[in-house]
Amino acid sequence: MTERQAKRAVFVALLFALFNEGRAWAEEDAQDTRIAIQRRRFNMAHELRLSLGSMPVDAFQKGWTGSLSYTQHFNNYFAWEVVQVTAAALVSTNLRDNLIDTFAVPEEDFAAPRFMATTGLELTPIYGKQAFLNDDVIYQALIVGAYGGVIFGDRGGIGDTLGDFRPSIGGGIGYRLYTSDLVSFRADIRDFLSFRRAIQTNETLRLENVLFITLSVSFNLWRDDA
Repeated sequence: MTERQAKRAVFVALLFALFNEGRAWAEEDAQDTRIAIQRRRFNMAHELRLSLGSMPVDAFQKGWTGSLSYTQHFNNYFAWEVVQVTAAALVSTNLRDNLIDTFAVPEEDFAAPRFMATTGLELTPIYGKQAFLNDDVIYQALIVGAYGGVIFGDRGGIGDTLGDFRPSIGGGIGYRLYTSDLVSFRADIRDFLSFRRAIQTNETLRLENVLFITLSVSFNLWRDDA
């Protein structure tokens, strides 16, 4: 074998060795490309939620609310809030009273939401745990949702109130803090667009924005641990 042939053989052997090494690295990387995700510690099933909140948040009337809702969780990411019913205790502001007493503005112009019933779909795109003060571990989740339903305006009598129904659609974002398999806490902000019937003869439709803020305690019932 000549010197030239020997150098060519060594070069081919080096190429072959590098090719095999690269293929081995690629196979090893393909096998080790994993995402280390732990199983969820808390899994929701049938959620019964009690809430206190505020609606509306405006300059004329303040509403302090109580809500009851039921949500069915199909999996860790998708849920259906089957129903949420809300009642508000309304408090008038001085501005509203002055407009009514001084400028004879009709009370109907301020008929704030008194009752609300909604349903909606919820998605939980983020779930995780964090260390709190480098001591305790907290489990939490971020919730986004789309909702629709009906709002009933305050008209004094229950019959008039139920007659003042306003179709509404909206979206919201929530934060859940887990404390146990049974109990968790939620904070929600939802913003609704309410379609209100005309009040004056020259109006065809009134669109109102209703901001709804709640703090809740949730009970996770009938959970399947299997």
